[in-house]
Amino acid sequence: MHTLEIDGPRACRNDELHEMIALVDAVMRAGSDQTFLTDYPLVYRDSNLQNISINKVNGEIVSVVPYFPRNIAIDGCRFTIGIISPTATSPDHRKKGYGLNCLNAGIEKMTTDGIDLSVLWTEIPTFRFYEHAQYQAVRSQKWFYSCRKTDAGLFANNGHSIVEYDPKSKRYITDIREMHEKAVFGVLRSTEDYPSLFSLPKMKTLIALQNNEPIGYLLVSRATNKPGLLEAGGEKAAVETLVNNVLDELDDKTALEVHGNLTPTVLGELFEERMPESRTPVTEGGMMIRINDVCRFMGKIAPWLEQTNAGTARKFSVGITDTAGLVGFEFTGRGLKLGSDRLDPHVEMSLREFTSIVFGAHSERPVDVPDILNLFPFYFPIWELDHS
Repeated sequence: MHTLEIDGPRACRNDELHEMIALVDAVMRAGSDQTFLTDYPLVYRDSNLQNISINKVNGEIVSVVPYFPRNIAIDGCRFTIGIISPTATSPDHRKKGYGLNCLNAGIEKMTTDGIDLSVLWTEIPTFRFYEHAQYQAVRSQKWFYSCRKTDAGLFANNGHSIVEYDPKSKRYITDIREMHEKAVFGVLRSTEDYPSLFSLPKMKTLIALQNNEPIGYLLVSRATNKPGLLEAGGEKAAVETLVNNVLDELDDKTALEVHGNLTPTVLGELFEERMPESRTPVTEGGMMIRINDVCRFMGKIAPWLEQTNAGTARKFSVGITDTAGLVGFEFTGRGLKLGSDRLDPHVEMSLREFTSIVFGAHSERPVDVPDILNLFPFYFPIWELDHS
């Protein structure tokens, strides 16, 4: 009998990076002129290799699961997420547990590093794979708007000068960052992230100028993985000029998807005003979330829980049946006290069911919400450009 030499799951080394990228590209970029190495530069930089789990069989990388840590700030809350990047297993080595082993290794490292949530996006048929690791599909976290050249007239050209951002010179990158950070941004991008994110393949950023000063930007993408109008920032009139320009230059057959968050964005507000009938939720696949530590995460969003509770005195507890966890919620005039005692009333559910309640249920994974948990759902935006 042939003996298999298994090496992993473990972190990817720098000298294994290109072999690992070749596997992911072969599985998910076949026939494309794009590569994950340049599509997701933050994920595959040296400092993140420790967060890329691989399995090798007889010296060959057969499975990979990367994640990229991100800090989130929303509604007075701060917490961390690990965004699962595209995973891949060699076709000759599927259904042998290598991919799930890599995923579990990543979860173990996230838990050790104190990362509160793990997040990913996938298609409905692969929900079941991630459910083995207690991920749960949640409600649509964004809106799409669809537009064409014929819609250009719905958006005014307000007379701004337009220039294209040059990734080589990096002129205007500070202005882009400042405009973005005036929005409800969720993910805390570092100053060093911006040049990488705004120089991705098949994307361009248009800048609207007024008296030679940048007052708006719009990111336009033709990339396979992130197509459409991805994000905008600055003054609404300036963004409207940019949208008019982009739509007017389309050919008659091309349709563009416009990405909007559930939280207000200048781009979403503009399309809601001009083309509300074109708004649709994400229906193919969706976002999945894993809560790595329920009690710790509830503590991280305590400011939002207190604000949403609006001073009502109440107490209850939730038991998580498959992790033997229990979290008690006690709201008083002094705020929220979290603990591990069973309170009355008390409900029990699986981690995945609780995740659906906390973030809102996906239509493919409906759950009944007990009255005592009507504070939820909680929402935080992850802009399309921040999807790793």
